[in-house]
Amino acid sequence: MPSQTTRSASSPLASGENAPPSLEQAAFGAGSIATGIFITVPGLMLLYYLTDTLGVAAGLAGIVVVVPRLLDIVTNPVVGRLSDRTQSNWGPRRPWMMLGGTLFPVAFVLLFWGPLRGGLAALWVLITFTLSGLCFAAYIVPWSSLPAEVGGTSPGRTAMVSWRTAFVAVGILISGGFAPVLVEAFGSGIHGYRVMALCMAALMIVAVMVSVLLGARRSTADTKTVKSVSLKELFRLLKASRPLRKTLVLIMLCEIGTAIGLTAAPYIADYIIGSEASVAILFIALVAPLGVAMPWWTRFSIRRGKDVALHVASILFAIGSLGLVLLYFIEGARLPVAATAMVVMGVGFAGTSMLPQAMLADAVANESSRSGLRQAGVVTGAANAAETMASSLAAGLYAALLAVSGFISSESEEEKVTQPDSALFTIVGAVGFMAAVAAMLLWLTLRRYKHEDSIDDHSVANPSQGV
Repeated sequence: MPSQTTRSASSPLASGENAPPSLEQAAFGAGSIATGIFITVPGLMLLYYLTDTLGVAAGLAGIVVVVPRLLDIVTNPVVGRLSDRTQSNWGPRRPWMMLGGTLFPVAFVLLFWGPLRGGLAALWVLITFTLSGLCFAAYIVPWSSLPAEVGGTSPGRTAMVSWRTAFVAVGILISGGFAPVLVEAFGSGIHGYRVMALCMAALMIVAVMVSVLLGARRSTADTKTVKSVSLKELFRLLKASRPLRKTLVLIMLCEIGTAIGLTAAPYIADYIIGSEASVAILFIALVAPLGVAMPWWTRFSIRRGKDVALHVASILFAIGSLGLVLLYFIEGARLPVAATAMVVMGVGFAGTSMLPQAMLADAVANESSRSGLRQAGVVTGAANAAETMASSLAAGLYAALLAVSGFISSESEEEKVTQPDSALFTIVGAVGFMAAVAAMLLWLTLRRYKHEDSIDDHSVANPSQGV
């Protein structure tokens, strides 16, 4: 276990303003393949796996999905605090990345290898999901801190986040496009989920090793000694820093829309379109626009500002989500309509994924430069906790709405359940409603975004340049 101590600022870039070379940025971004898979597969399949394979009631399944993720509210800032205080030859971040990155794929496999069904299966998933979340926090929190610490300048930090978004698209594509196919190819049911988990875990380990060994090379110890931020000081920092507070709110609102879309996709494919295999098509439609739209969002944000770009992106995502509601009212051509709506969502998703994270990296670097404190870990941990909380609450609310609508769970893939009309409308209506509400709240948050909330282009968290 890495040792923990009050120690030096973590980045060699503290003495300069050069961004990492593109190859190093890409290696950092490759970690998103692992994070994308780990977040997307449970978000896409876990609730459905519980209700339609293990026979867990929708209400109980929603609790199982939500509770372990809510623990991140505590664990992520703590992990960030520990990584801020860690001293090692590899610097403060990489030891934790290696530790968590080798353990969370193993815990992910256990999640789908439970020997039980019904209520006992819910308990197994609850325990293993909690364990996997703890291990995942040890990786993602220090990894997410790197752009603020080693990005060099605001464009450098944005470039690193852009690579991160590009590779998370790959992770989502693998998860949404191939994970359901693997489950189907190996007979569906429990066996199919087990094979899928093993394949996804292998990919996650490879991506983690690339990010640790190549993408985090600049996160090494230096000779400057600074005091890291305690959890108590974190709350004071968030209270005093309007950019950090607003960024956390924006991250949560954007995550709500994404999470509800992921959770609803298999239900839309199975009960609305009538083909479980169509979930892969829906995810390809959602993710494919990211590669094209992301560079455009980067240029647009430079010209008009990140706040304006994020507002436009959220509107596009909401329009696509509301388009899914049409599926309830039409009989034919549901798959093309759903895919078109997903493409519109995907264009918005490129912006809602990248822009809040770029704003966070700028805000963290700016606050660290002002204070002279190593705080990227604990602040990023708080941001990740906020993101996880929003994702879990969105999935839990969706499950609750299904339960209220009269959704009928099943213990067998072969058992075709006829859902009531109220459940069918909720499957698509909840997506559009929640995305629209999230976009409205995001607009209200950005409405008060003033010029002084924007982030100065400090080079990096550099104690020697703190004010």
